[in-house]
Amino acid sequence: MKYFLIFFLSLIIFSCSSDKDKKVDLEVFKNQGEKINVFEANNIFDKEISSKSPLLLNSPQSNKDWVYEHFSSNNLYEHLVYEGKFQDIFKKSIGDYINKNNDSGSLLVSNEFVFFSDEKGKIYKFDIKNQRVIWELKIYESSLNNYPKNIALYLNSNILYAADNLGFLYSIDTETGKPIWQQNYGVPFSSNLNFYKSILYVVNQNSRLYAFNPIDGEKIWSFESLSGLIKPSRSSSISILNNNLLFTNDVGDVTVIDLNQQVIVWTKNILSQNTISNNLIFKTSNLLIDKKDVFISSNNGDLLNFNFDTGEIKWSQKLSSIQNHISTDKYIFVLTENGFIIAFNKTNGTILWSLNLTKFSRDSKTVPSYYGLLLASNNLYATSSNGDIYKISANDGTYISHKKINSDLSRAPIIVDNRIFILNRSSELIILN
Repeated sequence: MKYFLIFFLSLIIFSCSSDKDKKVDLEVFKNQGEKINVFEANNIFDKEISSKSPLLLNSPQSNKDWVYEHFSSNNLYEHLVYEGKFQDIFKKSIGDYINKNNDSGSLLVSNEFVFFSDEKGKIYKFDIKNQRVIWELKIYESSLNNYPKNIALYLNSNILYAADNLGFLYSIDTETGKPIWQQNYGVPFSSNLNFYKSILYVVNQNSRLYAFNPIDGEKIWSFESLSGLIKPSRSSSISILNNNLLFTNDVGDVTVIDLNQQVIVWTKNILSQNTISNNLIFKTSNLLIDKKDVFISSNNGDLLNFNFDTGEIKWSQKLSSIQNHISTDKYIFVLTENGFIIAFNKTNGTILWSLNLTKFSRDSKTVPSYYGLLLASNNLYATSSNGDIYKISANDGTYISHKKINSDLSRAPIIVDNRIFILNRSSELIILN
């Protein structure tokens, strides 16, 4: 048994996609599990640490748009403005769903309009002011109706770009809701869409990075990296800054490519050498680039701080997190898989305070999952699968309040123009003023 496990893990780590990408097997894709538990995890952070002195945060900034899935091309979430009291909650069921296991996708807001997709593959434009759907679009044939769609979106002015887990890449005129062009590359796309200097970037399920022409969706170039045997629906992350593109694959590699010369600058593997996780499916947080720092964590190891230019590890902390991280001038905030919010000194990784959200859960019978992290008006916000949204003081980690807004939450919230937007598993749009 021991040698079988070693052989099996070796196949996962060292197998890579062939020169010709394998097409998606729809039946395997439809029935694929998300997690196989065979080991005990030993990378759990479980300590509450009190703040010794209040953190000094930079001033919050007002934002009118959210056009990247992860706020910006380098996944750097700003300290935003939100002064709402959770008093006015708007809810509207808009989309459809097939099952409750495929709950990723993009939620974008611009010029008082919300753009999002549902599991059946429809993309919607919703008018916030008049509370109505302006248009909806579905490009798929009826034979694909029963396969849950996971669509990554990016909004550039009046054009919406989409890449999905069936291998489709297409663009939409946001005024008319009509497709501009459509390509089918046959292999599921498994990352967020990113855009830099008039080129679209996305990674497919075989860990191949693509650069596409946004005018017609034709491939400009591609780069192949290692790929595992078991692939989650979102197995990669892309981040871009100063002509350098960073992306992850499903075997733990972080690769940096110089976009001018299309050569590798450095590559590192972030799988912990001392930990065998209970997750054979490897997932990472967003790749966050903040000036000369790169922050990333996973469900199998550590929170790591890399030097942006060299790939040298500056510091690390052992925890499990696949959520987005928040970076400010001096601090980084992390939400772990087991419900801890942790504030770190960004320079050396010292823990400044930590708070366990699970002790505020009203439902003691289930252990909830936690999603997203936002910093707004000196407070941190996170949601849980129990349907709660939590408000925590970012200055000292003090619990302020939490509110039940839905029983079906599964995604990170976003903040636009002093409002919180959330899309639940059943494609119900929720807005908190």
